[in-house]
Amino acid sequence: MLPLSVVPFAAYFHYTPEGRLLWTRATIRLFPPTLPKVDAADARRLARHAPHYAGGVAVLVYHGVGSSTDAEGRYSLSVERFGEQLNALRSAGMHFITARELASDYRAHRPPPRNAVMITFDDGRAEAMMLADPLLRSAGAKATMFVITGHAADHGLFYASTGALRGYARSGRWDLESHTAAQHNMQTTAIGDLPLLTSLAKHETLAAYRRRVIADLDEADRDLTRLTGVRPVAFAYPFGAYGADRTNDPGIRATLKDIISRRYTLAFQQDDQATLPLVTCTDSRTVLRRLDVLPWTGAQLLDRMKRMVHDSRINRRCVAHTAA
Repeated sequence: MLPLSVVPFAAYFHYTPEGRLLWTRATIRLFPPTLPKVDAADARRLARHAPHYAGGVAVLVYHGVGSSTDAEGRYSLSVERFGEQLNALRSAGMHFITARELASDYRAHRPPPRNAVMITFDDGRAEAMMLADPLLRSAGAKATMFVITGHAADHGLFYASTGALRGYARSGRWDLESHTAAQHNMQTTAIGDLPLLTSLAKHETLAAYRRRVIADLDEADRDLTRLTGVRPVAFAYPFGAYGADRTNDPGIRATLKDIISRRYTLAFQQDDQATLPLVTCTDSRTVLRRLDVLPWTGAQLLDRMKRMVHDSRINRRCVAHTAA
């Protein structure tokens, strides 16, 4: 039995998010997470679920990877579940790419690899990166993290520090892109709480809104350039909001689109999860769509990706080389 004096500490490390994160930091170097074993029969079974496509990319978004099985929920997967999904993608012959690689393909008028899948995360959470990184390494995979750079600069407990992010970028497994510097918040307006990025503050004009957003993205871009050595090429809208709804001014959508299109090659949202296709070269690059990944089994994830293929209409020029 544990001494009574130890019980509060054990409960803290086991039952609180802060305690679990501290425990993860203390133990991950000694006991890094590993991919579950896949035998030949499992690999064949997963291969039967594999989607097959060319000219498109299945873009997946994970909001978190947690250190315990009870972490599974709407916005987080357990390490075991994430590892199972990585195994499924690998066994199915998926080709892992990053947002930067897709942006390069688009600029060169070059199709993405066959069966391309992009794993993305939002926010820059410390636990998600600590736990996902060894699994990505084992799977030979890579991911894109959309970073809230203001949280990285003043990371506290829950967000990866600038030093940690710099290390992840150097590993070659992580593509760090923009999720704003300090606009990932809600604000109270006359019509209710709305995302800060897609709403005017009290007495704020559309011109002042433009200046606010540009200043924030300038800061985020500078931060990311210092971290990675290259300017960001992709953006993820906080809360998936880009002005189509969750706004208090009809001019915001066009204004935000203009700002984003001038500085990023790609920008991602998460509307309409029911009928969500692959990303292709004919899509509007300021509102590319991502699949919210839930705690599915590996086979269920592959089946959901097959639905994405079914819902896609891929233009022939997205499959062939179109550069002159």
